[in-house]
Amino acid sequence: MDDKFTWKWQYILLFVPFLLSIIDVTIVFSNPAPYYNQIVENAINFPKERFNAKYGLLNLNEHYSLRHLWQLIYLLSLLPLLRRFLDINPNDKLKVILNRWLLLFYAALTLMAFITLFFGVERMLGINTLNVSTTSLYSLQIILFLVLLLISIAPLYFPSILYGFPKNQLLVSSSISNDTNSNSQMYGLDNRELNNSLITIEQQEAFLKQGFNLKACAELLHVPAYHAAYFFYQTKGISFTSYRNNIRVEKAKQLIDSGFLESNDLNTLISACGFNSKSDFEKTFEKLTTTSYNNYQLK
Repeated sequence: MDDKFTWKWQYILLFVPFLLSIIDVTIVFSNPAPYYNQIVENAINFPKERFNAKYGLLNLNEHYSLRHLWQLIYLLSLLPLLRRFLDINPNDKLKVILNRWLLLFYAALTLMAFITLFFGVERMLGINTLNVSTTSLYSLQIILFLVLLLISIAPLYFPSILYGFPKNQLLVSSSISNDTNSNSQMYGLDNRELNNSLITIEQQEAFLKQGFNLKACAELLHVPAYHAAYFFYQTKGISFTSYRNNIRVEKAKQLIDSGFLESNDLNTLISACGFNSKSDFEKTFEKLTTTSYNNYQLK
């Protein structure tokens, strides 16, 4: 939710459950070997009681509940910051994607913290108000962990989530939103200068190089990757990937029309246009031209 991470001394409080567990582990291993062996033996012989066994300052149930209580408290403390962030430019296409992912991620984390804390406290008190079996509890936890895993993997398929949101630049540019030149200074960036740089990059045929991605383009534009992502969305109306693929497909059409394939094979054409594989080339070509590569070549 911020442009960058800045350490604050208050963050030490987040490590309280971890520090307590380190203390208890130290207490356990500072005792003679029979002490540790007895713990293991009791855990094997009385598995249901192992969470109530006190090994140091706290027992496992208390460690478990404290960890999730800490997580829940911290997540709830983030609510005001989350609300303010969601209200920033909520109609922006890329921001909508980021907001949805962030809300889903926050909800899943909060739900997991609440459910695990609830059952942890129940186990500490020796009650079962909802008559939920241990197996059902573990199944629920596994489902929540899978949901979190899926959400964590999502940015790999929607990289715009990882690029963040240039909040500081937006706040700077909002002061000139009424200016007639505000479009050229969107998000605090000089879009006119970036467009000129982009033309130079195209002339150098950098988009036709294999492995040319948003990060590489951002380096040539001399801006962070998330700024470059917003630059393409706001000035071109499409993502960097779509913009790059358009250039590559147009290059492929030019080469085919000029008789390139009369003296070269398909793999040479694919490489010359920056695609990684035949399947990638054919899929992208058909998507952008609404006709297959083979049909285009026949025409």
